[in-house]
Amino acid sequence: MTGVMASGVAAAIVAPTTALLIGLLSRAIARGRPKSDQADAGAIAPERLSAIFTVLVGTLFCLGGVFAVFAGGQQGLLFGTFAIAFGAVIGGFMAPSLTDLHIVRWSAEGVEGPSKTFGLTLGVKRTMIRWADIRRTGKTSTGYWFVESEDRRRIYWSYLYKGYGAFVKALAEHCPALTLPQGVA
Repeated sequence: MTGVMASGVAAAIVAPTTALLIGLLSRAIARGRPKSDQADAGAIAPERLSAIFTVLVGTLFCLGGVFAVFAGGQQGLLFGTFAIAFGAVIGGFMAPSLTDLHIVRWSAEGVEGPSKTFGLTLGVKRTMIRWADIRRTGKTSTGYWFVESEDRRRIYWSYLYKGYGAFVKALAEHCPALTLPQGVA
């Protein structure tokens, strides 16, 4: 019974603390400086430190899994295989954010950025949507915000994009009739 109570207490502390830290991180990133911000143009990108941290953790899981496979017998094989797969997934999903693939750019003409999701991350396909062609905004079940054109092309970004508030401001200026998804503004 004591172990169950201890895990319940730990969950009661960890869950709100995690939510608070994510909220503070989101606020700080939104108010941060975008990658580029000019009079009528700019660019935002995923926050590099969180991407580096996630890829590093994924790599460490993979290395720990390899060690467990070779040093841990049958239980090590099971745990190690799981750790390798888990590390590869979290590190692999975040690795493209270390490149320019997920940058969202805007100019007087429109917005250009990642246009597909792949599981819990963004894919590598990109598109450009003119301001006049943006018909709606929304939020995916995995937490990405998007703008969508009449022909259903989308451009995605999230709270992990440093300075995303500058993009939201440009979006509101160029498309004042749009309703922004809850949590964006």
